[in-house]
Amino acid sequence: MRTGSISRSDRDLLQAKKVGVVRGGLSAERRISLRSGRAVTRALKRVGIAAFPVDPADRRAFSQKIRAADILFIALHGKGGEDGALQKALERKGILFTGASSAACRKSFNKHISKQYFRALGVPTPAYAILDKTNWRSRAASFPAPYFVKPLDGGSSQGVFLVEDFRKSAEKLRRSVLRFGKVLIEKKIVGRELTAGLLGDLKLPVVEVKPSRPFYDYKAKYTKGMTVYEVPARIPARVAQKVQKIAYRVYRGLGLRGFSRVDVMLDRRNRPYVLEVNSIPGLTEFSLLPKAARAIGIGFEELCMRVLLEAHKRKKKR
Repeated sequence: MRTGSISRSDRDLLQAKKVGVVRGGLSAERRISLRSGRAVTRALKRVGIAAFPVDPADRRAFSQKIRAADILFIALHGKGGEDGALQKALERKGILFTGASSAACRKSFNKHISKQYFRALGVPTPAYAILDKTNWRSRAASFPAPYFVKPLDGGSSQGVFLVEDFRKSAEKLRRSVLRFGKVLIEKKIVGRELTAGLLGDLKLPVVEVKPSRPFYDYKAKYTKGMTVYEVPARIPARVAQKVQKIAYRVYRGLGLRGFSRVDVMLDRRNRPYVLEVNSIPGLTEFSLLPKAARAIGIGFEELCMRVLLEAHKRKKKR
């Protein structure tokens, strides 16, 4: 069911704006961010909006380019974008941008901080522990396997691996702690992998992710044919509504806006557990948020325009 479209007046308003699409950067997710930014830039141009790419890695031109934009569309994944660093600098300069504030980005980017917010919000999340260089061996050995090991920040499942036997994975765990300083270990929930997207205050259909690999890792996410997506997920309507409600509670509770995606595991008794939240979800041809929006008749161009309009209306209120 289509839930509305962009009005002629709103389209005219956006076509009068210059939009800088911020993508790339210097994080480990640079390649994915470039793809997201390229997709957004092309989509906006197709509907007559003057969009141009901006890359923070090009420090000499970056300041000049962002000043030339009326609105910045943030498609910058990873550190420098999803951690709130860029947003904080833009807030100081009074530059309008899409998506969450710097404070909300910080809450959602760091998995330990997010976990604390989930619990405060009464949102179910898998059991976890934080490992560092002083305690990793004792905590990892006593934590019930199987469990996932995750860097505290970053996305695209980079650096994530599964531990089924501590003794067999001890060396890999040690190297991970040395590399990242701290890591999160999280109980593996056996069941179905879901994601629930938000577009403004609109709850998008729940998507089920079915990777051909042991879990939805980097390769499964960005290699064509490695994962099957069911949109909407074939789960009971009451369960889908519960997942959407929990995702929205996380979205509002962390102060996110514009768009977001909340990743959830559904156990064998149909109980949902929130894994993490993405303040700047992927916008590539494989990305989940556009798939969910398309299922209710919102094409990629409209999705991008809705995100821009949310930022513009926020400026008017302010």
